[in-house]
Amino acid sequence: MTSPINEARWLPLESNPEFISKYVNNIGVETDKYEFVDIYGLEPELLQMVPRPCIAVLLLFPVTKIYQEFRNKQVEECKNLARKISESIFYTKQTVQNACGTVALIHALANNKTALNIDMEKAFGKYLKATESMTPEESAEYLKTDDGITNAHQESAVEGQTEAPNLEECVDLHFIAFVEKDGDLYELDGALGQPLNHGPTGGDLLEAFSNYFKNLIELNPDENRFNLIGLSAKID
Repeated sequence: MTSPINEARWLPLESNPEFISKYVNNIGVETDKYEFVDIYGLEPELLQMVPRPCIAVLLLFPVTKIYQEFRNKQVEECKNLARKISESIFYTKQTVQNACGTVALIHALANNKTALNIDMEKAFGKYLKATESMTPEESAEYLKTDDGITNAHQESAVEGQTEAPNLEECVDLHFIAFVEKDGDLYELDGALGQPLNHGPTGGDLLEAFSNYFKNLIELNPDENRFNLIGLSAKID
């Protein structure tokens, strides 16, 4: 999905750990210490299957009127609680339609750069260096001209197991990322325009995220177009 700000449009990414791993490898992020894995559900036994630590969660969900109302309520609650936004959080806006998958990946990777093996001479490393002092608006504009990430996104989008939609087709599914920073759970959605601090994780990002997600799915229990991917410690 996304931001109505700009005419630029990419093909959407598939929510698949295998293709996402290949994508991040192509832009210079190794998956030797952390890897992308499916999260099959929120039941305790299913959460236990996800290797810890889990340092980021990618959520793909349908954008509906019910969700938009839920999101507006979340934004107001965060404002009313006046939770501080960490100065070390990396956040960029999304100004390219259907780039939400890449923007979510950027948020997941950039906010865990010290834990990951990143080749600073390849596309993602160059992006980090170039956008280090940029505003969210400036880094969003920079992404449009970043051939390394743009080409890797397009390559991944056409390699998915499902047929890629027509470039002009309207997509009502949207990627966002959740990370932990300074002990708090952050929701990072490039289309929202700001990071949301959901409060302390209690030391387990995945458990904290699951509490948020349960509230989301309770809005419409019959909706099943959700997909969860974790960035978790690689188990040999």
